[in-house]
Amino acid sequence: MSANQTIKMLSIDDRTLTTDLDRAGYRNMGVSVRAAKDFAQAQEIISKEPIDLIVINFDYDKVDAPMVCKHLKSQEKTKHLPIVITSVQTNAATRNAALQSGADLFVEQPLPRQYFIEKLKKILAQNTRGNDRITIHGQATVSFDGEARICPIGDLSSTGMLLATEIELATGVMVDLSFNLPDRKKSIEVRGQVVRALKADLKSKDKKKHISGLGIRFQEFLGDSQMRLEKYVATSSDDQSPMAYYL
Repeated sequence: MSANQTIKMLSIDDRTLTTDLDRAGYRNMGVSVRAAKDFAQAQEIISKEPIDLIVINFDYDKVDAPMVCKHLKSQEKTKHLPIVITSVQTNAATRNAALQSGADLFVEQPLPRQYFIEKLKKILAQNTRGNDRITIHGQATVSFDGEARICPIGDLSSTGMLLATEIELATGVMVDLSFNLPDRKKSIEVRGQVVRALKADLKSKDKKKHISGLGIRFQEFLGDSQMRLEKYVATSSDDQSPMAYYL
């Protein structure tokens, strides 16, 4: 993700990162903190707004951090989200329990804010690079609010796509997408959520091009669309896509 984008972090904790002072400090460093006091509240937040990553306090007795992590990693909607588990306990058993539950990172508390943010940015960057994406020459039909628009596809992964478009939609808006993969007759049908608005200048050897677009995270596939898309992306990945984005 670009340096000027805000990281949207969900913190499941009783107090750490959730005080007004802490939230203000993180906000000034590019991190927007949403706090959940229990798993039910965390699920509610995830269902209503895009979240980039989740931080769970292992020591918070109202939440079983490893169990919550396992559950989130088993769900289609949240399995792609990086999860960080923190704890004041430094023993191997705690660390192993966190990592074996599927957590992407275990961080010992107390932690300096800047150090923690750098850790978060690193794990987000790793997650982006690990998400194979391809550049294809095609179009997608985007339907929202009873309107259908045709937009060029910028790049594509198994979890989302970038539309090269001037359409302005707010983050969180749900859209229906239909598009065809090259040399494939059956279209991919999927419902997605707007998670990014992109404005960038792309440079090539001989020219500079301004691109506007929307990042869409896939939420619900119809029929066998997901299986067909994942198979295509796996055999056509292009990590050097000039319009790389975080989904």
